[in-house]
Amino acid sequence: MERKKFTNALGEDFSYLVHESTKSKLNFVFFHATGFNSETYQILFEKLKNQFDNQINIYALDQRGHGLSKAKSDHNQLKSWDVFVEDGREFIDSIKGPVICSGHSMGSIIAAKIASLDSDKVPNLFMIEPVLYGPLESLKFRFMSLIKYNRGLSIADGAAKRRREFPSIEDAVSSYTGRGAFTTWTPEWIRNYLTGGSVNISSGIELTCSPEWEAATFRSSSMDTWRYLRKIRNNVMVVYGSLGSTFSIQARKNLFKLGLNWGSKYYKEASHFLPMEYPDSVIKDLKDYLEN
Repeated sequence: MERKKFTNALGEDFSYLVHESTKSKLNFVFFHATGFNSETYQILFEKLKNQFDNQINIYALDQRGHGLSKAKSDHNQLKSWDVFVEDGREFIDSIKGPVICSGHSMGSIIAAKIASLDSDKVPNLFMIEPVLYGPLESLKFRFMSLIKYNRGLSIADGAAKRRREFPSIEDAVSSYTGRGAFTTWTPEWIRNYLTGGSVNISSGIELTCSPEWEAATFRSSSMDTWRYLRKIRNNVMVVYGSLGSTFSIQARKNLFKLGLNWGSKYYKEASHFLPMEYPDSVIKDLKDYLEN
């Protein structure tokens, strides 16, 4: 895939990956998870191209503060995910024609909000392991955020302490392989994550998504997604795992009561990192969803 630059109305530069087919009007836009970047999902995109015989346009944005995008990212000013939604809407508006909106984890919530706000532009929504909790769970989180009690959020605390510099990409691959969030990832997935999310420095490489920004992104989850989801009338597909899933049981019970336009597939053996573990199956699910 080719890397290009998108400049928003404020003059901020975003990096994105693109594969464009002159024979296709099928546009697929993907938003990555917190702390990751577009190139992390390179394997998934290659399988997507193969599944559609290259007759699909793929656009994957490095969101603000992630990957190789240069847009302003002051962690002290990040209070919600609204800025990611606005960035995504502006990016999608630059693409000619309707789009299939998709994402993983936080990215799937950004995709869902955009689909709710721009239903004509986004007639299809494919969510992978969304960060979604039930209405009451979400209300509790928002209250905790209001009184700043969630500043001790464990996943955010872990991100804030993350190592940022390594002697080389291969040293980082060795350090990550089989550990923590990367336990089920192959070295190739990890290498793609590092290639798309690091820059060279005098002592080796430095991750571009700062620990402070990643932690702030976790803490600033708005948990206001339900008011957007209730407005979606287009057909939606949600694929999700079991181990460490961020799609809670309460959320599942409530989401699939919203209407017959909500479809799903459950992977009992998968974790939150479903696209890394079952990329072929996820792409097949996407194709089946679009065809049916």
